[in-house]
Amino acid sequence: MRLSRLVLAMLLALTSAPAALADQHAGPPPLELDLTLPEAIALAIRHNRGLINARLDRAVQRFALEVAEDEFRPDASIRPSARFNSADDWRGQAEVISEVTTRVPTGGRFVVSWNDTDLSQIGFTQPLLKNAGVAVNTASRKVARLQEQSNILALRAAVSSTVNSVIAAYRGFMQARQRLDIHSRSLQRAKDLLVTTQVLIEAGRVAERDIIQSEADVANRELSLIEARDRLDAARLALIDILDIDSRTSIQPISSLDITRVNPDIDRSTESALSNRTDYRQGELQVEVAETELLTARNNRLWDLSATWSTDFTESGSSRSVRLDLNLPFGDLSPKQQFLRATIALRQARNRLAELRQKIDVEVLDAVRKVDVRFRQIELARRTRELAEQKYEIEKGKLSLGLTTNFQVVAFEDDLVRAQNSEVETAIAYLDALTDLDRTLGTTLQTWQIDIEQLDE
Repeated sequence: MRLSRLVLAMLLALTSAPAALADQHAGPPPLELDLTLPEAIALAIRHNRGLINARLDRAVQRFALEVAEDEFRPDASIRPSARFNSADDWRGQAEVISEVTTRVPTGGRFVVSWNDTDLSQIGFTQPLLKNAGVAVNTASRKVARLQEQSNILALRAAVSSTVNSVIAAYRGFMQARQRLDIHSRSLQRAKDLLVTTQVLIEAGRVAERDIIQSEADVANRELSLIEARDRLDAARLALIDILDIDSRTSIQPISSLDITRVNPDIDRSTESALSNRTDYRQGELQVEVAETELLTARNNRLWDLSATWSTDFTESGSSRSVRLDLNLPFGDLSPKQQFLRATIALRQARNRLAELRQKIDVEVLDAVRKVDVRFRQIELARRTRELAEQKYEIEKGKLSLGLTTNFQVVAFEDDLVRAQNSEVETAIAYLDALTDLDRTLGTTLQTWQIDIEQLDE
């Protein structure tokens, strides 16, 4: 025993000095943050690295659209050259050829050339079969515009996903905080019951062995409190991970579990889902892309026939010409293969869209049903908790009169704790059902008043 006390004293002496030094050189104290749910969402949108990277990608994506829109702007080129000939005693001859080329939406191509400073040629070539027409020549630009819409929808989906993750983590943290409060109050009631039991034993109203039940109950409540604190810290770290803030931050959730009944209309909900859901709108864009690619594939199967009008300028004058060119490839099956693939891809895109439409109908019905069921569960859970409180108070009063046992009071205490936790769980479940309804309808950003255009700047 003396050796153990000596070792303990030495350990305390060794650890006290470093601890004092550590206090002198300790870093800044942990940040304390009172946080509402909307503030948590705003914080995540600012700090979440996944969203930051998604917004950085938009700079590249916007420039890709700009490149596609540049398709019909004039292109200019200058080709300077120098030539040395031994027959001329290696005297150099310099030449500068300039050219301006412009494509037009019909598929035609204007060319204007200069040799040094003199106009040398003006020409125009127009495809007559393959690559002829506005639709096929603006197909790549249309696909680029559709891709830009898809990119915006992808950003919208990423923001919505992050918002839903923050909501789930924040409410999980709120639920853990509520559980901690419930178990703290339960421990205090167990301690009060222990004091009451001691008084009753001294008064001779209950047997002395009944104190064991009360002491065991206090120990169990303390264990439950420790577990509740551990769950709370785990929930705090999960929220901090999504918010991308200092892991030492102490967060205090200050949003309340206010419950407002919502009665969504199924028909309007379905219309909203088809208008707002990013996956359905992406499906519609995929159908348009597939239609455009089929148009291009059909064009590639045509004969390559073109007409060229040109005027050449020389020192002796100018000459005009008209030329027809026809290119007939034989033995090349790749255009037919491309057409077959494009045809099947379009049918598959339409099938996926129809399947998604059916899935959305089912999801909307299920989400609306859950909102109604979860609200009714709240009412039942509240009533159960009220009855559990009344049962506990009645049984505690009977104990003071010696008309019941500690075991029965502890059993009613367990019922009360379960009822209180159930009430919190049903409230969270109802709020989660509303969040899931927003996700199903694609209205998450509207509900939380998030402007995607500002994020896309």
